[in-house]
Amino acid sequence: MADRVDFFFRQRVTEAELDLGFSLLEKALRDLAADLRIFGVVSGAVPAPHAPVPDLSIDLTAPARAYDNLGQRLFFGTGQTVSCATDLSGIPTDVSTAGNERWLGVFLRFKRLLSDPRTDGNSQQVFFRRDESFELVVRQAAEGLAGAAPRLALQPDELLLCDVRRRPGQTQIVVADLDVTRRQAFVFVQGSSVGVTTGTWTTLAPTSPTVQAALDAIDAEFTGHFGGTAHRHAAAAVDFTPHGFVAANTVQSAVNELVDDLSAATGADQVGAGGVPGNPNPLAPGTVATQLAGLLGLLNTHVGAVSNAHPASAISATPHNYIATTNVQAQLQSLVAALGDAGAAAPGSTRIGSPAMPGAPVVMAQGTVASQLLALLRGLNGHINEMFSAHPATTITVQDAGNNLNSANVEDALAEVVNSFEADHYRANEAVPAGMHRAIHQPPFTGTKALLWDAQGTGAGGARLRVYLDGDSLWMVMNASWNGTQWAKTTGNAGALRFGRNTFELLHQNTSATVFTTWSRSWRLPIDSNAVNSAFELTGSVRETGYCGVKMYNSAGAAQFMMMGNGVNFRSRFPAAPSSITLAVRDSSAGVPITRVQTVTRDGFAFAIDGNVGNSNWSYWYGDYTAIA
Repeated sequence: MADRVDFFFRQRVTEAELDLGFSLLEKALRDLAADLRIFGVVSGAVPAPHAPVPDLSIDLTAPARAYDNLGQRLFFGTGQTVSCATDLSGIPTDVSTAGNERWLGVFLRFKRLLSDPRTDGNSQQVFFRRDESFELVVRQAAEGLAGAAPRLALQPDELLLCDVRRRPGQTQIVVADLDVTRRQAFVFVQGSSVGVTTGTWTTLAPTSPTVQAALDAIDAEFTGHFGGTAHRHAAAAVDFTPHGFVAANTVQSAVNELVDDLSAATGADQVGAGGVPGNPNPLAPGTVATQLAGLLGLLNTHVGAVSNAHPASAISATPHNYIATTNVQAQLQSLVAALGDAGAAAPGSTRIGSPAMPGAPVVMAQGTVASQLLALLRGLNGHINEMFSAHPATTITVQDAGNNLNSANVEDALAEVVNSFEADHYRANEAVPAGMHRAIHQPPFTGTKALLWDAQGTGAGGARLRVYLDGDSLWMVMNASWNGTQWAKTTGNAGALRFGRNTFELLHQNTSATVFTTWSRSWRLPIDSNAVNSAFELTGSVRETGYCGVKMYNSAGAAQFMMMGNGVNFRSRFPAAPSSITLAVRDSSAGVPITRVQTVTRDGFAFAIDGNVGNSNWSYWYGDYTAIA
């Protein structure tokens, strides 16, 4: 039923009072639709590429019927064409960067059509007819990488008909660019609102006695069964048709029988084997047992012919080089005698070749082992004789001069080394313990990140600290190391602190991945002069709770329907607009006003309340919000 007004005898009815009567009746009809959850596109308004020639617009079928979240009816009787070249503000929707894309949202919202202009008693023009109508709105989201571009959030007072994808250089919108997966279509009744009786069920255990919960439980059971993680068939419950020497009629019994038969002493008799050609002895087709018996017989015959299978003297060999004999036994004996010969005419070392060997300052020429041993002996003797001539240190040349050392002789090089050590270390005759560093100087390193410090602490694997430096940032990393292209965890979770020239960032990795290039969560504080604000910018999973509220006062002469809103700023910048914002009331005025969340961004959101407020009365709402991204 509707709220009513009671006109009385000889009442001078005002315009506002007449309008109020119709407004209350209209509100009752809309409340009825909202209470029955009649919300969404009932029929029509199906998107398709523009016909007959596709362009940057889409066609919507008619007639179309829909109800918005306030119970307002939207209808159009003829087909509509919507241009997607610009959004509702007239801003072009083009995609400027190759490899990117942009998503548009085509929305339907309620509007009144004003007509029949008339002049009232104050000589002001008013519209006598205010018919229910509609408006088609195109909104555009931010440009992003193809496959990862964001989509628009659903609007509280509009209905999403479809999402439209824009691509670089696009001149036509085709079927592949239209996506209706998020279309706000009318649902007559939710499965969670239809009850079921579960008292006699033995397998299903839904979380609640509803159709939706029962279907969810069925899906979970089938998923576990088909995936093999739960409710698997016992092998004894699966039929098997007897075959061959297996007489069992279930899989379990067949496997048991097969294992027993194959593991028995006569199991080889059950395994067939094809014929194997060979020379001089082939194997005939049969079973593993028959072929093994055949092989054993051939082997015994071959080995039993003489004391050994083949004497070396019975194997012929072709004479070669200085080995003139004609069988293996004689050639081996000749080779051993030739290699062991120590005579002056043909010693064994002259028969073994050796390649050239590089070296500095002496190289070894190619030759035989004998010639190279002679060269080594002569070089060693010459070096020892030179050592005993007692050269002064100033006359001994340093080969590394001009590379790591600047000095050209041993005496100056030793002085240079001592002076270099004392520049960064304490000597033994100073108060500080000898060898301690004054300062650590490091040259530029190669690679993408240079490891400066690696500390294992008390030995705990998860507390190992590493310090890296690249061209822009200093990294202090706990429980992870840089392998040249990505981070590798040691064990468990990993954390890091990155201090750059323009950014301060805290990083955390809590996934199961052992190697990664992107940290799962971050708290980033831009510190350069171009920073948007001083708040931390977050990535990864985010959850924030806070307090909000709004209060309004009716100072009019009569009760009236009022609306008021407020805004909330997040304490940190979300990675993107939160996917969920939940409001929970702490305190509110009588009649608990209707509370709605609006205009959600990564920095905050707006919310509004509305309701009937009596004369000189307050209406308020205070509560908590929970934002999740």
